Amino acid sequence: MIIRWVIIVFLCLAVLVLSVDMYKEAIIYNPLESVEISGREAANNGKKALQVFEAAWGREIVDNNLFSSTRSPVQPKPQQPQGKAAEPPKRPDMNLKGIILDQFGEYVAYIEKDKAKAVAARKGDRLDDVDVLDVQQKSVELRWNEENILLSLERIKTIKNRGK
Repeated sequence: MIIRWVIIVFLCLAVLVLSVDMYKEAIIYNPLESVEISGREAANNGKKALQVFEAAWGREIVDNNLFSSTRSPVQPKPQQPQGKAAEPPKRPDMNLKGIILDQFGEYVAYIEKDKAKAVAARKGDRLDDVDVLDVQQKSVELRWNEENILLSLERIKTIKNRGK
């Protein structure tokens, strides 16, 4: 029993000594007392110079304090409207390569889009952004951006050369 009391007294004394040391070394410690100002002492003929220190931050940091209750988010500046409007998408280059009648009695059109490989398309199919509305024996009707496009296999009639 006496050993327990000795240990408790010893621990209490250790805590008391450490508390006094903590108070002396950390709480009342002034780091500016030990700063050497050799240039100022030499200018004052060996007399202890007065220590003048400035704050490490400026007025801007004080005004824009991160933890201030008056701080508000920065309002974005209104942007000037752009003078140019966005141009409409370019119409795809569509070529009708051929039309065949398949085994089910439907016409199948082979359409080349933007110089790519020809693709088989039936009525109701969709090629990227182009809808196939109708496939007939010699023509195909397509819809692209609310615009109807008619592709045909018929030759364009031209004026024949005269006098030859």
